[in-house]
Amino acid sequence: MLRVSSVILAGSLVCSQTYAATPMMHSWDTVGDVMAAHGKYKAQPSDDEVVFAATHYNWFTTGTGCSLDNTTFTIEDDVQQFGARLKAVNPAIKVGMYWRSDFAMEVSQCSAFAAEWKAHPEWRLKDDSGAVIGTPNHYYYDYLQKDVRDFFAKVLVSSLSKMVNGKPVLDYVYVDGGSLLDQSFVPHGGKIGLQRSNQLVHAKYATLADVQNQLDALGHGQNAILNGMDTLAAAELHVPSGAVGSMFDHWSILQYIERSTKTGTDDGEFNKTMMDTAFQFTQNPILSNHTIQIKGWPGPIIQQKDMYPPNIPTPKTPAELQKDALDRFNSELALFLLVAEAKDFWIYSWFWGIYDYIGGNPASSVPPNFFPEAKCKLGAPNGQFQRVAGTWTYKRQFEHASVLVDLNDRNASKVTFDSC
Repeated sequence: MLRVSSVILAGSLVCSQTYAATPMMHSWDTVGDVMAAHGKYKAQPSDDEVVFAATHYNWFTTGTGCSLDNTTFTIEDDVQQFGARLKAVNPAIKVGMYWRSDFAMEVSQCSAFAAEWKAHPEWRLKDDSGAVIGTPNHYYYDYLQKDVRDFFAKVLVSSLSKMVNGKPVLDYVYVDGGSLLDQSFVPHGGKIGLQRSNQLVHAKYATLADVQNQLDALGHGQNAILNGMDTLAAAELHVPSGAVGSMFDHWSILQYIERSTKTGTDDGEFNKTMMDTAFQFTQNPILSNHTIQIKGWPGPIIQQKDMYPPNIPTPKTPAELQKDALDRFNSELALFLLVAEAKDFWIYSWFWGIYDYIGGNPASSVPPNFFPEAKCKLGAPNGQFQRVAGTWTYKRQFEHASVLVDLNDRNASKVTFDSC
């Protein structure tokens, strides 16, 4: 695959320059080597929590909100501080910063670029009648304006600028707010016509391509990772941007859970056809050099946050969340390992907070001693997965483990280790 630099021409994405791309990679030594984290914090984690994060994950995406008692605070400074602390414990860990790309929440509050954004109200996206869309701290970017594209690219690239001993503190930006063609650019809005919505989508991905090209030109190996790649239509926008990877964030939950036609409620069973399509999608040639961050979840979540279908007790307390995450670790791991390549990572948690990844805090939903099977030997896969003819059962073999996935029974899916 090649990096691409892009420009806007008549609402389309046009490639004008190329760079070589290298996806994220992991080893196959243990289960822990394929695991990554994605959790935002409200206050700087303690030293013990930093050690936990740096010793259990090789990749960590994070972000923070505003500090109300510190007028000199910027979110860039704070995340860079956390990143530096992680790397002091584990110099090999890769750390990324979270940013939204649809509305200017982080930028408008306590970013280093908040004042510049507020000084340009003309940059806010308007609906087709000319009215500004959104509310303070939730105004949308109008990517059809070059000044807006240049501004947001500057924000993202600058957030990775801090260096220590000649090496970057942050290795990537994680960009949330995946947009698709042929639907409203503003979620649930319906305030922008389809033609302009599509132009905005193209302009947004051209901005992200510009971010990646600027990072390439700096020569520090930094990258962009994008959210919202669950379909081929999304991949056809993500991959040409040149971003190194994307997240498949609803893996096996929400729309992948069968819906009862009688009651209109979810029953917790897989939509087998959709899950099979998801398995096949991960093997599509368009993704052959593109990292997939697969977001794993503890069981059949039908609604965020953390809700199971009526026939399964929904955990409420941290202890219950920890127990369910521990009990379901093996079967959920099977769903990832069935399709994983050396360029793909598994992010297993209940949600997106820091204590969904770090144990030992009263609010933690992850066990205090992590997941024992993370230490199990795995080894490289012996090939692609195979579907058992005439069934919804799939198998795959690794050097030190075998994987079984049964779409008729989520709990029957399992990873069997040779020794652990």
